[in-house]
Amino acid sequence: MKIAVMGGTGLIGSQVVRILQAAGHDAVPHSQSTGVDLLTGQGLPEALKDADVVVNLTNSPTFDDAPPPSSRRPWTTC
Repeated sequence: MKIAVMGGTGLIGSQVVRILQAAGHDAVPHSQSTGVDLLTGQGLPEALKDADVVVNLTNSPTFDDAPPPSSRRPWTTC
Protein backbone atom coordinates (compact mmCIF):
# COMPACT_ATOMS: atom_id res chain seq x y z
CA MET A 1 0.00 0.00 0.00
CA LYS A 2 1.37 3.43 -0.93
CA ILE A 3 1.01 5.92 1.92
CA ALA A 4 1.80 9.62 1.46
CA VAL A 5 2.89 11.02 4.83
CA MET A 6 2.58 14.81 4.95
CA GLY A 7 5.02 16.11 7.54
CA GLY A 8 6.92 12.87 7.09
CA THR A 9 10.35 14.40 7.66
CA GLY A 10 9.50 15.88 11.08
CA LEU A 11 9.99 14.46 14.55
CA ILE A 12 6.82 12.37 14.65
CA GLY A 13 6.33 11.95 10.90
CA SER A 14 9.76 10.40 10.35
CA GLN A 15 9.03 7.79 13.02
CA VAL A 16 5.64 7.00 11.48
CA VAL A 17 7.30 6.57 8.07
CA ARG A 18 9.91 4.24 9.60
CA ILE A 19 7.24 2.11 11.30
CA LEU A 20 5.07 1.92 8.18
CA GLN A 21 8.04 0.96 6.02
CA ALA A 22 9.07 -1.71 8.54
CA ALA A 23 5.55 -3.12 8.24
CA GLY A 24 6.04 -3.46 4.48
CA HIS A 25 4.18 -0.38 3.29
CA ASP A 26 5.45 2.06 0.67
CA ALA A 27 5.42 5.07 3.01
CA VAL A 28 6.68 8.22 1.31
CA PRO A 29 7.61 11.25 3.45
CA HIS A 30 6.52 14.65 2.14
CA SER A 31 7.23 18.12 3.53
CA GLN A 32 8.37 21.55 2.42
CA SER A 33 11.92 20.19 2.33
CA THR A 34 10.82 17.60 -0.25
CA GLY A 35 9.01 20.23 -2.36
CA VAL A 36 5.46 19.86 -1.03
CA ASP A 37 3.75 22.96 0.35
CA LEU A 38 0.26 22.30 1.71
CA LEU A 39 -0.59 26.00 1.94
CA THR A 40 0.13 26.78 -1.71
CA GLY A 41 -0.44 23.30 -3.12
CA GLN A 42 2.99 23.28 -4.73
CA GLY A 43 4.10 19.69 -5.35
CA LEU A 44 0.88 18.25 -3.95
CA PRO A 45 -0.46 16.59 -7.12
CA GLU A 46 2.81 14.74 -7.59
CA ALA A 47 2.96 13.73 -3.92
CA LEU A 48 -0.55 12.28 -4.01
CA LYS A 49 -0.18 10.46 -7.32
CA ASP A 50 -0.97 6.75 -6.86
CA ALA A 51 -1.28 7.15 -3.06
CA ASP A 52 -3.81 4.83 -1.45
CA VAL A 53 -3.77 6.70 1.87
CA VAL A 54 -2.75 10.18 3.02
CA VAL A 55 -1.61 10.83 6.59
CA ASN A 56 -1.28 14.48 7.67
CA LEU A 57 1.22 15.00 10.48
CA THR A 58 2.11 18.59 9.68
CA ASN A 59 2.44 21.35 12.23
CA SER A 60 -0.32 23.88 11.68
CA PRO A 61 0.85 27.46 11.17
CA THR A 62 -0.55 30.32 13.24
CA PHE A 63 -2.20 33.10 11.25
CA ASP A 64 -3.18 35.42 14.09
CA ASP A 65 -1.15 37.81 16.24
CA ALA A 66 -1.56 35.75 19.41
CA PRO A 67 1.55 34.08 20.78
CA PRO A 68 1.86 30.33 20.25
CA PRO A 69 0.12 28.21 22.93
CA SER A 70 3.43 27.08 24.42
CA SER A 71 4.27 30.65 25.43
CA ARG A 72 0.87 31.44 26.98
CA ARG A 73 0.87 31.06 30.76
CA PRO A 74 -2.65 31.19 32.23
CA TRP A 75 -1.24 30.47 35.69
CA THR A 76 1.80 31.47 37.68
CA THR A 77 4.19 29.13 39.39
CA CYS A 78 5.39 29.52 42.94
